[in-house]
Amino acid sequence: MGDLFEAYDRVRGRMIALAEGCGPGELDRTVPACPDWTVADLVAHCSGLPAALCSGDVPTGDLQTWLDGLVEARRGRPLSSVIEEWTSIDEGLEGLLSGGAGLLFDDLAVHEHDLRGAIGRPDHDALEVDTVLPRTLAGLAGPVQAAGLGSIEARCGDRAWRSHDADPGWVLVTTPWEVTRAVNSRRTAAELRALPHEGDVEPYLSVLDAHLPLPTAPLGEL
Repeated sequence: MGDLFEAYDRVRGRMIALAEGCGPGELDRTVPACPDWTVADLVAHCSGLPAALCSGDVPTGDLQTWLDGLVEARRGRPLSSVIEEWTSIDEGLEGLLSGGAGLLFDDLAVHEHDLRGAIGRPDHDALEVDTVLPRTLAGLAGPVQAAGLGSIEARCGDRAWRSHDADPGWVLVTTPWEVTRAVNSRRTAAELRALPHEGDVEPYLSVLDAHLPLPTAPLGEL
């Protein structure tokens, strides 16, 4: 699980560098993948979520209300303060990741590219493939099985990953970056249908949409 913290730290480092390198007005840009947030809000979410959990602040009511409160509490703070908070919790954060809170990494790996899309700095190679893809697909195993569907398979060159041990019903034949964006609901239904694939995508659209609502308009990512 130490490897998971190391992967998290690499993603965090890239995001901090991107945020600190933002030009005038870029921190105030709306994030297309998270249209209720600015770039500054996205960084506040990524810092505030693990900081809250490390301090013992856990949701006791509506999860979205709690998450929104974490962002609101940091709105208006200098970026340097938000980043300092994020980098000061490593001991607790490593404990969270080793204690089963791996969703913190999954969330961050997706948000890195939400950030990149918002400020126009794409990098499809900025991805911990061997950590991200197995975890992302495995997170869909339960909903896919509950729907009575075959596994989701990602076939990327000479490598392949499956959501779970079952014959695939939908095989994405594309890059690791595109698979990650697709199965994390960063593509519209029409875009998912258009991706190179094998099998029948249709029954999987409702699974993805229920897991995390699909966007209704393209994000315009490069």
